[in-house]
Amino acid sequence: MKLRFFYLLPVILFLAVILLSSCGKDEESVYYIRFTANGEPVEFNNQLILIAGFGHSGDIYTGTIGGANDVSSNVGLQIHNNAPITEGTYSGYGGAAGVIISYTEKSSGVLFSSGGGPNVDATVVITEMTATSVKGTFHGKLLAAGQPDMTVTNGSFFVRRSN
Repeated sequence: MKLRFFYLLPVILFLAVILLSSCGKDEESVYYIRFTANGEPVEFNNQLILIAGFGHSGDIYTGTIGGANDVSSNVGLQIHNNAPITEGTYSGYGGAAGVIISYTEKSSGVLFSSGGGPNVDATVVITEMTATSVKGTFHGKLLAAGQPDMTVTNGSFFVRRSN
């Protein structure tokens, strides 16, 4: 019996290689959050942590899109609205509706945020929302106490949807 398995092993390995190579990696199945922060490229690509979730309490609807590569750096996009969150553009922050972008910079550990209030410069655009993923773009100005303002441009995301 052991001898037969020895002769079948190359055939099994050959079939496994063919099967795996035919299941090529689909570029759209790799999740990410990318942006430029003050001219420097930033990318989050930890597939286990890139996620979006949506819910509501009373008349307030909330969407959270976030990611991290490790414990020292993370990014979060929060959308608050008085109607269900769907594909569309969300910006500013006033009353109970708006957008908050936050980013903890890896090199300094400083948390930057667009914050709340009438002068918030933050926009999130959801371009595609399915039962399993969310895709879109974002940009804004982030602030941190005692730090120069951070400009976030060219933001894009494609993340797994949890609900």
